[in-house]
Amino acid sequence: MSRAKRRRLRQIQRNRRIASVFALVIMTFSVSILFHNFSVRAEKPAAYKYYTDIRVGCGDTLWGIAEQYMTDEYKNPAAYIREIKEINNIGSDIQYGQYLTIPYYSEELK
Repeated sequence: MSRAKRRRLRQIQRNRRIASVFALVIMTFSVSILFHNFSVRAEKPAAYKYYTDIRVGCGDTLWGIAEQYMTDEYKNPAAYIREIKEINNIGSDIQYGQYLTIPYYSEELK
């Protein structure tokens, strides 16, 4: 086989590989568009931050208060507890009868 013929065959094979990869990319893109969820997502209404005072009950803990009052705007109970501690300038101990200012979010403008 001549050198020119071999070169031409290699070029044809390379072009086929490139065309195959291109076709695969196009098919993948088409399938992803076909199965993409085009549903319109409703925007979450604005939430306003408020504060309220609560009285610590018998047996209450900061974790229990966080579970009861924490809203979805906080990523975890530890972040909520940290904010309660900062607002009230306290450590980790709370006592029965003590008043705490706690934050919460509401969609209602008050």
